[in-house]
Amino acid sequence: MKPRQEHPQKEDDDLLPRQDTTQNLELRSKRTERQRRKREKKAGSLTRAASDTQLLLGLPVELLTAILELLRPSDLLALARTSRVLHGFIFANEADLARRVIRLRYPILEQCFLRPVLMRDIDAAIQPLLQGSYRADLAGIQQWPFARISIPSPDYALHCTCLTCLGRWNALCVVVDFAHWQDVLDNGEPIPDIAPGTSPKWNQDLLARTRRIVLAALTSPLRYARLLEVHLESTRRSVLRHSRNKTDRRPHYRMTTDMAETDAFLGQKGPPTVEFPYSREVYYLLEAFLPTRSWLTSQQRWGYIQRPDEWHQLDLDLLVRMVSLNRASQDAHVDQDSAATEGNRRC
Repeated sequence: MKPRQEHPQKEDDDLLPRQDTTQNLELRSKRTERQRRKREKKAGSLTRAASDTQLLLGLPVELLTAILELLRPSDLLALARTSRVLHGFIFANEADLARRVIRLRYPILEQCFLRPVLMRDIDAAIQPLLQGSYRADLAGIQQWPFARISIPSPDYALHCTCLTCLGRWNALCVVVDFAHWQDVLDNGEPIPDIAPGTSPKWNQDLLARTRRIVLAALTSPLRYARLLEVHLESTRRSVLRHSRNKTDRRPHYRMTTDMAETDAFLGQKGPPTVEFPYSREVYYLLEAFLPTRSWLTSQQRWGYIQRPDEWHQLDLDLLVRMVSLNRASQDAHVDQDSAATEGNRRC
């Protein structure tokens, strides 16, 4: 019998570290295939979107601006949310884009709804007078009933609250409030009534929303243009609503489908805005809320307020004179009291 032979090479191989050659099993199922195709489609769409954005931004600034000014303000705001690059471009050129869009679509509404002057654009010496706790020129206005129902309080630190600017603030707030109730008006439903001296939660939320929207429009030209777009849509719906009412024999604005994109149809003769909608009940009879204009019969056209900045400056001058008179009157009373006190001492 042969002796057993040793295999030193095999023993040395057993002492060497082993390599892990195991691999993950490839999962192949309908579910994993759908997920893979979905990821590839999403990656491809993102790549194409980035490529389209770069292609769009590669155009000359003048050509790109000429394209964007054809969009509605709501479309521009939606486009700005698609990418950081477009957001930066749109808001870097916000004032110019808004001016172009308004000139193309809302030149009439712009003359009817001016924005209050910002406080930063007012003389620093007059600003404390506008922010005082008591304003003699506003004593009567603060008692108006609609001021507590449909008009939120202004921001005294952000914008001017002279009589002219306060009227502009009220008009912009009506734009938001009137748009909120369009579905109710179209359906012929009653607007909820508010009992005197009460403030329901739903109306407080509505006032806060209105205030937030109007304040944003004061500092953002594009959001101001968006307000004009909203009011044009409200006016369009209101004109259609009143035109279909056979019992309403008042002259209405003639409007076709292709006219609804601009406010050009509001240049023709139609029902004027005689008074401010002091109550939401007036919304049922309100066809077109277009303040600060009147129909000139002799010229057969609408007339608008000329040089509106002068009216704002006149109100500021009036406020300064009123404050000066009040201070002079108070000083006179103080002098009289001092003289009476001194006379009593001598006696």
